[in-house]
Amino acid sequence: MPEALRSLFRSVPAVVRRDYVSSTAIHWLTLASGLLLFHLVARRAGPAGFAYYQVARGVVATLQPFALLGLVPALHRYLPRAGAGARMLARQSFLTQLVLMDLLGLLGLLVADDLGRLLGIPGGATSVRAVIILLAGNCLCVTAVAALRGCGQVTAANLAWLLGLGILPVVAFALTDRMELFLALQGIAMVIIAVAAIAVARPPQSHQAASPSFRTVVTFGLRRAPGDIALPALFSFPTFYAAAAAGPGDPDAGYVGFVTSAITLICSLFGMLTPVLLPRLSGAFHTTGVGAELGRGLKTLPVAAAVLTTPVTGLLFLTAPTIVHNFLGLDFTEAIQALRLGLPAAIPFAVFYASRPTLDALADSPIVSRLLLACLALQIAATLTLGTLLPPATAALAGLSVGAITLGALSYVALLHTIPAPRISTT
Repeated sequence: MPEALRSLFRSVPAVVRRDYVSSTAIHWLTLASGLLLFHLVARRAGPAGFAYYQVARGVVATLQPFALLGLVPALHRYLPRAGAGARMLARQSFLTQLVLMDLLGLLGLLVADDLGRLLGIPGGATSVRAVIILLAGNCLCVTAVAALRGCGQVTAANLAWLLGLGILPVVAFALTDRMELFLALQGIAMVIIAVAAIAVARPPQSHQAASPSFRTVVTFGLRRAPGDIALPALFSFPTFYAAAAAGPGDPDAGYVGFVTSAITLICSLFGMLTPVLLPRLSGAFHTTGVGAELGRGLKTLPVAAAVLTTPVTGLLFLTAPTIVHNFLGLDFTEAIQALRLGLPAAIPFAVFYASRPTLDALADSPIVSRLLLACLALQIAATLTLGTLLPPATAALAGLSVGAITLGALSYVALLHTIPAPRISTT
């Protein structure tokens, strides 16, 4: 295994390795900021306020892929090819995102009360408006960061990501005691960062004779949007289900959201493989093919992900009481059982994340999107079925585990069938 992994590591250009390390470090810092906010909100607002915060985050995580229209992977793919037209494509994409968020915001305001009841958001129209502002800021910031990455400005992209999603939310928490204003200030800060980021985007070096059209970018994104929608829904559906089944203000939704966030943190090392490595790996695969040594490394990578994730999950399982009591407080003892029930799902999720770059790079058909949609449907069915027998939080996390195990297993099987047999030299 070590030799195969070293072969895979050597096959990736040094600049991509540096981008991966820096981007992963920034991602971890952002996740750490999110965990800090969990702690701060739990201490200030108590179980009911913590549940509201988790539900608001779940709403943003679920609706964001619908609003983004698949623009993130499209910008990653086409801006490096656009040459002098990259800046125009980036700004067209950003303006499209801005118009779309205006329309969604207006619609959300018109049906705020009904939307709050549907999604389990307590507090009525005021709370829904705050969540809409947070969603708009998040989507615009993500689009701007994707444009910077597509233009090859990795340092600027990392800085914008850290400021918009890591530092300024903590600043917003310090500025107000009101939960709705806290969420709205986050959204406003992210909008400011997004505008600044898109303003500094500059054309990358490119040898392309003609820039791809904006229609090409949008079409590419729309075709891959279903998978982008299904993946965060796998993590946010358990929180929504627990909130809707247990009722507004019930702490179970907060406990479930805390568990899914812990799983995200565990898998963050492998989750950054796709946005950073996919464009370069895809180009390398299509020009030089997949040699025997590289193929073995790619097949080994998901196994290594599972091996690395298992002891981390086991350690968190054993120390769950200490984590919950020190991080959330003594009033959150019920979260210990939820954390222990949901943590093992991190292992199959790690297998999926480690398999995804190869599947996206080698397969012409949207294998990943199909797997994600199928496993999301299975998770929902399992959760609803188990919900007739188990408490809401237990059913939500058990359904998440069913979907994760199926996704990990099927993605690895698809990986084995996608990697071609090594070419036999005739010289």
